[in-house]
Amino acid sequence: MKGEDDRTNIESREEEIHAPENRDTKRRTSDSSNDESFKKLVNASVVIVLVALIFIALFSFFFSMQEAIFALFNPRYQALMQAVFSLMVVVMGVYLIKMFLGK
Repeated sequence: MKGEDDRTNIESREEEIHAPENRDTKRRTSDSSNDESFKKLVNASVVIVLVALIFIALFSFFFSMQEAIFALFNPRYQALMQAVFSLMVVVMGVYLIKMFLGK
């Protein structure tokens, strides 16, 4: 009986000694997970802003290209060139969507 009591006392003392370490590691783990979640949130917000800027630039490019078609081509061929350009934009958009969704 005395041997079992000694083992119990030793185990309880070891738990008391290691308890502060466990609290520190739990705190470090929660801090690192908070840091990681904050980094993910910042990265996601940066990506959203960049995607918005890309869409604005694409719309600007599209309308500038329409004006360039009017300036460069004979009025007889302007509608045809606009259709070809719009078709190219649609094909490239579908290709990019398939490429990103395929992963």
